[in-house]
Amino acid sequence: MGTDVAGRWLRAAMVAGFLTGSVGCWSSEPHVVPLSNSEKNLSRIATVYIDAHEKLGRPPKSVEDLKPSLKEAGTPEDVLISPNDGEPYVVIWGVDPSRGGPTDYQGMWQILAYEKRGKGGKRAVTDIRGRPMTVPDADFPKLTFAGRHQPSPN
Repeated sequence: MGTDVAGRWLRAAMVAGFLTGSVGCWSSEPHVVPLSNSEKNLSRIATVYIDAHEKLGRPPKSVEDLKPSLKEAGTPEDVLISPNDGEPYVVIWGVDPSRGGPTDYQGMWQILAYEKRGKGGKRAVTDIRGRPMTVPDADFPKLTFAGRHQPSPN
């Protein structure tokens, strides 16, 4: 009988150890990766693009169409320059941000704006919903761009 009790204690200790060790795996806390400054800028650009589209009743044609919405949102114009490559972001003008849908690349929709060159073999992009993402240069050709836009090769 002594061996049976010891065996039960051993099994109970093993189960307790397993449950204690795996609590972190079942954590309800989400793992949040902060946005880079470039991703934040691109998300803001998409937001003011959508706002300008609604106010103008047509897609923005140039950065001039975004400036009133940028000022209204309290967003400085330097948000239009990538901190990674020092270049103005490439914005695809004249597209309706209310059109489009999911593409084959990681749940992204059509790309509305992106870094011209990026940094470290990666470029930040944003889709027409304002969802930003940094993608490896090797994946850049896999993206679908709004308005059938074709990025110029660097």
